[in-house]
Amino acid sequence: SDAAAATMNNGTIIDALPTDSYLLVGLALFFISTMLAVIYKRRNNAAAVEDEKKKEQLAKASFRVRKSNLMSIAGRGVRRNKKKKQPRLNRDQLITGGESDKAASWYEWLMSSFAHMMARLLSIITFGYLQLLDDASTSSNTTQSSTQQNERNSSRRNKKRANLEGYYDNIAVVGLDCEMVGGGRNGMKSLLARCSVVTLDHIPAQPIYNNNSQSESRQSLTSLSQNLVVLYDKYVIPKEKITDYRTEWSGITKSTYSNNNNNSSIPIVSFQQCQNEITQLFASISNKKVMVVGHALENDFEALEITHPISLVRDTAFFVPYMRQVRTKLYSRKLSVLSSEELGIDIQQQSEHPPPLEDEGSGGVSMIQNDSMVGHSSVEDAAAALRLYWNRCIEWEHSLGYPLSSGGGGVAATSEWDPLSMYLDGCNLPVAMRGVDFKELFANPPQDRDDASNENSSTTDQPRSFSITSRKRDKGNVHTTDWMPVFLSALSPNATPKLDKVSILWDGAKYRDILKSSNGKQKHQRRVFSSEMSDSIVAEITKDGDTVDDVLFDRLCGSDEAATAGSRCHQQIIPLSKAVNILSFDTANQTSALAEDSLSHYVVIRRKGGGSKTHRRLFDKLHLRRPDEGAVCLSGLTNKLQRHSWKLARELQREKGIEKVIECELRRRQDLKHLVVTDDVYLTERLMRSHAVVVVSFMQFSNMF
Repeated sequence: SDAAAATMNNGTIIDALPTDSYLLVGLALFFISTMLAVIYKRRNNAAAVEDEKKKEQLAKASFRVRKSNLMSIAGRGVRRNKKKKQPRLNRDQLITGGESDKAASWYEWLMSSFAHMMARLLSIITFGYLQLLDDASTSSNTTQSSTQQNERNSSRRNKKRANLEGYYDNIAVVGLDCEMVGGGRNGMKSLLARCSVVTLDHIPAQPIYNNNSQSESRQSLTSLSQNLVVLYDKYVIPKEKITDYRTEWSGITKSTYSNNNNNSSIPIVSFQQCQNEITQLFASISNKKVMVVGHALENDFEALEITHPISLVRDTAFFVPYMRQVRTKLYSRKLSVLSSEELGIDIQQQSEHPPPLEDEGSGGVSMIQNDSMVGHSSVEDAAAALRLYWNRCIEWEHSLGYPLSSGGGGVAATSEWDPLSMYLDGCNLPVAMRGVDFKELFANPPQDRDDASNENSSTTDQPRSFSITSRKRDKGNVHTTDWMPVFLSALSPNATPKLDKVSILWDGAKYRDILKSSNGKQKHQRRVFSSEMSDSIVAEITKDGDTVDDVLFDRLCGSDEAATAGSRCHQQIIPLSKAVNILSFDTANQTSALAEDSLSHYVVIRRKGGGSKTHRRLFDKLHLRRPDEGAVCLSGLTNKLQRHSWKLARELQREKGIEKVIECELRRRQDLKHLVVTDDVYLTERLMRSHAVVVVSFMQFSNMF
């Protein structure tokens, strides 16, 4: 401290004094100035109290009425006051009761300003002196701390890169892009016209992590066709009439679908065939899970009318480093701009000469650019999106928390639960079965009468080609959804939740008139037949006289009556707030928000009372129209279903007094064996007696996949 003081006052007489005396004098002055400030503050507080008392007295005096003014107030006449008007007093005079004491106020202001200034000055001098003493001791450790920080950053970066070792061993990364044409009025409806799926023959050796190594990536990549393998590339005949070919963007003309178009090597298939082939391709490639990469994939999936697990989707249009920021908002950029800036390759360029064919050794059967040299090429766009993913794959997966890793900072994408059997109540759902000739079906007897009597028997008829469809009206347009691709995707080995069978059941009484008109009989036996797409998709028509409700209850809950009685006695009731916390996407409880079917419990909500008018509107939405009838299962079998369940729970929580008329029961996910989709309230109430069954409505089923 002596040396530090000497450096401050070098060549002065004060250096002879010990440095501790400076510190003591400074602290003493600081204490004195602080005491003066405290005394002045207390004095001001006392003055403020007196001011408040005087104001109250003046307020009370203003309401007093003199005897001389009683007649004027009563309205019986006005008596003029001949006294002179008193001069109006200002605020200081009202408070002090006369003329303001300006000298006293100036004296107080000077004293307070001097006290605050001295306190601030002494604090600056004291803390500055102590900081000077600390600089001498910390200067020697600056170099050592900077070296340790650099080593810590490099180790953290190496740890991030090391997490991707073996990350893609069980994952096949593909790029998807579709070209659309216009249908409907003015060509406003997008119809699928071409679909392309590409991949790389090997994983890039050195994917970059940030912008520092972009120049190396640009130098190593010379063409999008480098190491590119085209897995699928076909023209698709749209389901509806084409009103606008959108040749400027799609590159498709009227001659593309003509029989005389022999110049193109790209085959032409129907929409149904393309949908089935893409569904099977995305289900598994060489027994690996398929990660789909693309630009604005929502439009491609909507055109294909398929879904894919969110944990296996990477969209370059919504990756934050690839987006454009304007103030506080983010906007997607064009794929051509991203390819030019990030990869250094220009795409979607119209060429005057036909492009060369791909080499046979690369495995490609298509061209990177279009034959017509007009519009975009879906192969080129899919390859660009795939390269953009590999360009930032480390940073991308790190931002998501490595959702596909089996350990070390991620969550296993494969569900650990046992497979479920899914049953759809066709008579209580807005779905229909198409493509089956029921007259021909009932005219021929089943192949095995003995197996037909067994409820758990396998298929008794030949596989048939049929579809399960539903219609939805949106803004005046009717949209038809085919659920068969959804079932195929849900039955794939890598899907979540795991399903081993999908059964659609129909009441036999519904087809009584068809059977009577065909052969005069009034009753028929149980008929079961599978789909030609998969043996795990089964359609079942119950025996005439047997309802789907009784068949499902006997099949799913008949053997669990003893366990059902015990489970109902030991049910766990929880408050609604806890149910919301269980269903929420909390990173503290879940290591990754992309982990599918990761909740260990689900919630069953029942109605126990009447409720208010607003409560009844919400209950009608949840099919809880009467107390003690029906139930709502809020689960997290998929991310979309978990998010939908959380929104429903939050909507219930916002209603005042809702907890008095509902009951929340907590159940374990590991007990589930069956999944039933129905809108029948009584069937839901019967099936929910067993802990092995979870029931979802058609609204929840639509938000599930």
